[in-house]
Amino acid sequence: MIDYKMTSQHPRLGYEVCQGISLKTLNSSQRLALKQALWQHGVIFARNQYMSASELEQFAQDTFGPMIMGDNRCHKEHKEHPPLPPELISNHVAVLGNPSGPVEKPIGAGAWKWHHDKDALPRLEGLTMNALYIVILHMHKVPETGSDGLPHTTHFLDQLEALRSLSPERQAELRKIKLIHSPPFQTPDAWTAETPLKTQPLVSEHPLTAREGLYMGSDTAIPVGLERDPETARTFWKALLDEILEKSVVYAHPWQEGDVVFWDNSQVMHCGQPYDSMNQQRIGLRLGVVAREETALRHS
Repeated sequence: MIDYKMTSQHPRLGYEVCQGISLKTLNSSQRLALKQALWQHGVIFARNQYMSASELEQFAQDTFGPMIMGDNRCHKEHKEHPPLPPELISNHVAVLGNPSGPVEKPIGAGAWKWHHDKDALPRLEGLTMNALYIVILHMHKVPETGSDGLPHTTHFLDQLEALRSLSPERQAELRKIKLIHSPPFQTPDAWTAETPLKTQPLVSEHPLTAREGLYMGSDTAIPVGLERDPETARTFWKALLDEILEKSVVYAHPWQEGDVVFWDNSQVMHCGQPYDSMNQQRIGLRLGVVAREETALRHS
């Protein structure tokens, strides 16, 4: 993958909301304003928050609706560690990082590559890959630095800008392509008749704003017609990622303790950044929720 340009002051992504307001106390008009900002900006954040896992889950349900996706996985890989404190545990919130102390591979390390978070959607009947799947990540503990010695960040790529950066001829080529998406880590050599699969045009329209952007999924996405040639499919996906990274400016969100970051997976890809999990600690509460469509906003 090529080197790419980064900024903490992106022209669209990374809009701060609810300054001086606790997310736990939002009224209905403030919740609507938060969602409108999310649809407009793709990535938004609120600072100086503190929510337990159960409070975060309730906030997500009150704001976006009851279709919460996720589980309370925490340190299943490290059962020898003591249980987590109650404030980090709820039914649908995952605890990311190394909440129980030093580990060589922290929970969530698989997200240290470019991807969308929608790869679980093929398992769910009635939802297209274009569903409004929102991820909320609330940071309780932030490493002092990433592995690069710089402030710890998560990177976000604007898929609307990515499409606009391409020539009309290149856009026309990509409009002809549909991608087959499967559950995480499922590649064609492992597909069976029972494997959930969904197809989505590579150039997709946002279900609310009608703005067009790329929807690339993850590197296991397969262009229709290349089901029997996964290596060519993977080469295509990686080459397209390099092409748009070369033309785009990536938003690098600089984490602070108490941050709550929201991202709309119909608009952005993201890439977590590694840190020294043997000597620094990261504790993040994460959940995903399929948002109720705000029909009054559609195509506005």
